[in-house]
Amino acid sequence: MKMNGFELRKQQKRKDIMNAAFTLFNKEGIKKVKISDIARFAGVSQVTIYNHFTSKEELVRAVMKEYMNQQFQIFKESVEEERTFPELVELIVFEKHKAVQSLDPSLLQEMLTTDEELKEYVDHFYRTQTLPLFVQLLERARERGEINASLSMEAIMFYLNALKTEVQQVPAKTWSERKDFLDDVLQLFFYGLSGGPTSNRNESE
Repeated sequence: MKMNGFELRKQQKRKDIMNAAFTLFNKEGIKKVKISDIARFAGVSQVTIYNHFTSKEELVRAVMKEYMNQQFQIFKESVEEERTFPELVELIVFEKHKAVQSLDPSLLQEMLTTDEELKEYVDHFYRTQTLPLFVQLLERARERGEINASLSMEAIMFYLNALKTEVQQVPAKTWSERKDFLDDVLQLFFYGLSGGPTSNRNESE
């Protein structure tokens, strides 16, 4: 069913509010940001915000859910594109895509420790959406001989999550400006300290 002009404007206002909230939450933290700050940033009144969200808590949940769905869609599309496992690791772990803004890990932690309802949603989303797709990705990589078939799923996922956690502590600017550093980290991830196929950077030297 096609939306009329009023519904389209209403939907756009909701998006503007959520984008403003995401930006401010990411910059200042949830506790410091007031509804009045979000209204000013989005160019709407506080009344308009409350017409869409009954409380700041509801807005926080909506922002987080939207972010998760966007990230998952990027992940899903990447898997469906039949990329190689190394390409997917670089995309997922190092967040090479910048179509969607990245979320400060400390903000995510703040959200999950202060909102039990949101924590349950995130846990359920991970179990029913992210995990099955990730297992599918790893199984495909095994079949292609891209990863060691003797390694357990648990060990591989632990390693990937640990790497992603550490990567998030490094300023994004570092990855874009230091291609040699990115190549070294990827080389270590796939071949360890003992070596293996050299990176493209080394081959060109």
